[in-house]
Amino acid sequence: MLLLVSEMAFTYCKPEEQGGKDTPLPMLIKNDSAEHVHEYTVIVSAKNWRRVNCSERFVDIPIEEITGSVLDEGLVMIYLTEGNKYIALPFNYYQVRRILSFQPSFEPGHAYISIYGNFITNVSARYEFKLLIVSKEILKNERNRNWNDFNALKKK
Repeated sequence: MLLLVSEMAFTYCKPEEQGGKDTPLPMLIKNDSAEHVHEYTVIVSAKNWRRVNCSERFVDIPIEEITGSVLDEGLVMIYLTEGNKYIALPFNYYQVRRILSFQPSFEPGHAYISIYGNFITNVSARYEFKLLIVSKEILKNERNRNWNDFNALKKK
């Protein structure tokens, strides 16, 4: 019984306000861009996450460069920034008896990042991501490139 109570203490979902339409948007900073490649830094603070349930949150990143054409024939990548390292999403972060999963999804005009796992959002926590949008004109000549390695892409 004691084990069950302690397990519930770690997985209990505290009631909190669910983010809605009035949830503030994350900070979007346009970095180096070329005619067919757009790079952004996305800074997501705790107040930007919309809560779906106890174990799922997401952030909506409105961005006009994500078009139907890019989604059909180009490429959109999101990388989690960890110091000088960039980790391509999807990414799973493992802790003892827990997992935190970052999952990207896209539709014309929007990128979404979802976090799945049992966690409590620290109000001062913030995540930084890189968003890369590549049109079909670049992708057709660079199909064999490792798009998961953001550092190598930056050098190119």
